[in-house]
Amino acid sequence: MTPRPIITLTTDFGEDGYYLGAMRGVLLQHCRDATLVDITHHITPFSPLEASFVLEQSARNYPEDTVHLAVVDPGVGGVRKPIFLRSGGFWFVGPDNGIFTPFLEDADEVYRIRDDLAAESRSHTFEGRDLFAPVAARLARGEDPGELGEPTPQVARLHIPRPQRDGDSLVGRVLFHDHFGNLITNIRETDISALGGDLEVWVGTYRMRQLSRTYEDGGLGSPMALIGSSGHLEVAVAQGNAAAYLGVGKGERVRVMNAPQNVPA
Repeated sequence: MTPRPIITLTTDFGEDGYYLGAMRGVLLQHCRDATLVDITHHITPFSPLEASFVLEQSARNYPEDTVHLAVVDPGVGGVRKPIFLRSGGFWFVGPDNGIFTPFLEDADEVYRIRDDLAAESRSHTFEGRDLFAPVAARLARGEDPGELGEPTPQVARLHIPRPQRDGDSLVGRVLFHDHFGNLITNIRETDISALGGDLEVWVGTYRMRQLSRTYEDGGLGSPMALIGSSGHLEVAVAQGNAAAYLGVGKGERVRVMNAPQNVPA
């Protein structure tokens, strides 16, 4: 039996309003047997960077040939291109605003979507419904990509901030916080390993004297630093909300450094 095609959706639409329902309807109209999977519709509005991170952590967990439709599009109706691409055995469909940056290095080909594929009653403020959804559905049902777009040599890439060495410490930033209030940073486990030794983590003036292994390792209600499932350093509060506890959010500076030796806690 041929498996049903899978289309995932990642947006900043939220769950209210008609946007998500309308886009899902168009997908099923063009590919009736598709399995639609919601990755999330709670990306911070107008944040391709956050959407890019979420896709990087999620997309490769799906079966080969899954179509990932991502619409976080502050430039909708403007000069940015509508694109789709094939990378790592998956299709990605959405705006050319850098949202697919993690997948461009391994992309087999990037296509600009043909303008005449849009719905006749196309709205220039809802291309998720009128342009991206039809193309995603047609890719899911196996149509020739050359019939849907033409190769494009230049695509937008996000500037994803990297942590910087500052003497014997590493300085990064909070990328975003998740549903639990965990502060996920741009510092990867591989970045930290270069420091070696016992480490401490500072967020603002708050100091965490070691890296924890699990959320249980920290005291209940106290901030802790650990490597999360994304492979990034995150700051969390056991059964609490680190963003609220520390009063910080995206862009906050995070410093990792070697813990001083023989200093009373």
